[in-house]
Amino acid sequence: QGSRLAGPAAALALLAGPAMAEDTITLKVAHLLPADVYIWKQGGQVMTDEITARTGGRVRFEVYPAGQLGKDMLSVLSSGIADIAFFVPQYSPDKLPLSTAGELPGLYDSSCEGTHMVWDIVKPGGLLGDSEYKAQGMRVLFANVIPPNVLMTTRVRPEGIEAIKGLKIRANGNAVGKTASQLGAVPIQAPVGELYDSLSRGTIDGTFYPYVSLPDFDLENLLKYSVHGPRFGGNLVGFAISEASWNKLPEDVRQIVAEAGLRAQDQLCSYEDRETLVIRDRIVAENGHSVVELTPEQIAQFEEKFEGVVAAWAQDMTKAGLDAQSVLDALKQ
Repeated sequence: QGSRLAGPAAALALLAGPAMAEDTITLKVAHLLPADVYIWKQGGQVMTDEITARTGGRVRFEVYPAGQLGKDMLSVLSSGIADIAFFVPQYSPDKLPLSTAGELPGLYDSSCEGTHMVWDIVKPGGLLGDSEYKAQGMRVLFANVIPPNVLMTTRVRPEGIEAIKGLKIRANGNAVGKTASQLGAVPIQAPVGELYDSLSRGTIDGTFYPYVSLPDFDLENLLKYSVHGPRFGGNLVGFAISEASWNKLPEDVRQIVAEAGLRAQDQLCSYEDRETLVIRDRIVAENGHSVVELTPEQIAQFEEKFEGVVAAWAQDMTKAGLDAQSVLDALKQ
């Protein structure tokens, strides 16, 4: 095992990429999530545990949750403070603008469908794997499209687009905000940590949110209605390693890391799709939640609005000199 460093030596080692002693490689992992949240337990930790097991303990991890190493994950990665970090394009639209396509509505019905669509473009060698991630000095290990958002409300039963108009709906992110506006709702930006209080006080009338994440913030009893049918889009997240740290890994370790990332990717999205149904059925049975089933005609009205969201997103990207159409074509293929 490598010896522990103290004082100034430790600070220098922190910035030097993976710490490689004679027999042990120690990689620092940073993320913004609570230590026990499912995205880490079913995704990041699955990857790191497999890597440690398959290398016989040769590769080990120091994990820093809840933003302990900093809130800007891309800066934490590029500065060398961490070797692997959690990324959310929605939080870094200036650096990963085209990756926000993963949030767009109307493109996918489940986490695994969306994840596999997005992986093809963000993976190393993919359309955005080179143009966005490699340009930021990072290499995606696995991606995850959180299960599609569901429009949930506290008091108003959302029977269709007309019932939603004028409601104050939490809609974080550019694409989700555009979706709320297209539906005639008033988009409100609010951190997830403030969502419970905002819903309780009536500051907002509802939110775009996935069923699978309701228990993390005790929202099951506040949100009484949800809309089933329209594909409201979601959120792309993932874990990436810095190119500097990747290049220092032995070839056999790189292979294990890449394979473990893909297995974690599949396990996480499968877990999310299963739990989505479990949690939805539970809150209906135990919390008095009501799922509003829309007619095919009503769903088509929503999907028509979503086309306007995608067009507006593409227009914004094109104005910024970015090739949005190539990304949309790749996702749809």
